[in-house]
Amino acid sequence: MRAVRLASAVATAAVLLGAVTACGNSKGGNDAKGGDTKAGDAKGADPIAAALTADPKAALSAAALVMQKAGNGKVDMISPDDAKGGGTGSADWKDPAKVSADLVGDIGGKKLKIRLVGADAYFGGDDTAAAALGGKHWVKLPASNETGNGFRTVGQMLNPVVVLTVAAQSGKLSKVGQESLGGVQTTHFQAVEETSVLVAGMSALPADQRQAVQKTLEEDGKTLTFDFWLNGKQELVQYQEYGDSNGAKDAATVKYSDLGKAAAIAAPAAADLGSEADLLKLLG
Repeated sequence: MRAVRLASAVATAAVLLGAVTACGNSKGGNDAKGGDTKAGDAKGADPIAAALTADPKAALSAAALVMQKAGNGKVDMISPDDAKGGGTGSADWKDPAKVSADLVGDIGGKKLKIRLVGADAYFGGDDTAAAALGGKHWVKLPASNETGNGFRTVGQMLNPVVVLTVAAQSGKLSKVGQESLGGVQTTHFQAVEETSVLVAGMSALPADQRQAVQKTLEEDGKTLTFDFWLNGKQELVQYQEYGDSNGAKDAATVKYSDLGKAAAIAAPAAADLGSEADLLKLLG
């Protein structure tokens, strides 16, 4: 998922919305053949939007706009290795500068809760946490905390608008074909980009940050691959990301459902926050 960490580093509200709008104005190719109009969930869908599925750039850009309009939904993160964790819950990306998420995740072999509200990350959330935190249910992780930074990265990873926008501008796009995913007819697209080219294209990022981002990205490989599955409504149903170091066997997956129906995500009450010093007790 390090490619999405790159996206989160450069996608301020103005840059992101500008990029999505520009991409949304792209025209489909002359050989457009129509998209998922056969899908059961495509009834009433804009036929022009459906036609865009023939052109990868236009399709991913259109999907970014659709997901931006939805604003929230249920999410399911799946890692190839249980030791790397995963999470299920909901996310809200209406404000790209304040993405929020409420997840139950696997961390160190334990089921623990993660809540993200913009730049703030909270860890704990249940009676197991209360036993370790003197009756409190959450620990707030400051920006200087490495674990907190990791959790905040997860929030950006769950923002489909960022992921789709970055992918739509990648150098190598292709339409893989029509596939059934969980009983839903989808169109599968793939985006491939050299890490260095992707980072160089992020001109808003200061040079020192670009170097740090590239170093992180290249832990996955010199080339990054995104796979996307869009339904007939141009909604992102699922995406996967992996680098060329370990290939598709190391792909992480994010699934989206119940778009626009998620409950609001609020920060825990201040009175329910334990001490950061007790974090190791929670993880122990």
